[in-house]
Amino acid sequence: LATSANANTNNEIEEITVCKDVDSSAKPVEPTDTFPSGTKVVYVSVKINNMTPEDKITTKWNYLETGKEINTADSTTKESGSGYVSFNLTIDQGFPPGRYNAAVYLNDELTETVEFSVE
Repeated sequence: LATSANANTNNEIEEITVCKDVDSSAKPVEPTDTFPSGTKVVYVSVKINNMTPEDKITTKWNYLETGKEINTADSTTKESGSGYVSFNLTIDQGFPPGRYNAAVYLNDELTETVEFSVE
């Protein structure tokens, strides 16, 4: 019998942080859930344990004022391990004011949704 590629049940997303930046290890820098008007980049830092090359983290960015999905990004790894993965969304003209969220999925299962706002 073949074993499932998703046999790793120890993988987990431990923490999701909305922040102004990330360091070289993708750890959050200046965590916040409120950004000033004119903000052009928002980061989400995801702390994951026991990620394998078969695993995929997906972040879906949503603008709650319109209910529209703005962007979707996937992240995979070549090596197994634990650590941080970062996602960012850039809007060159600056984020419109309002409420947003980032829905984070591990292997297509919703793990957590984090909200933030732009004033």
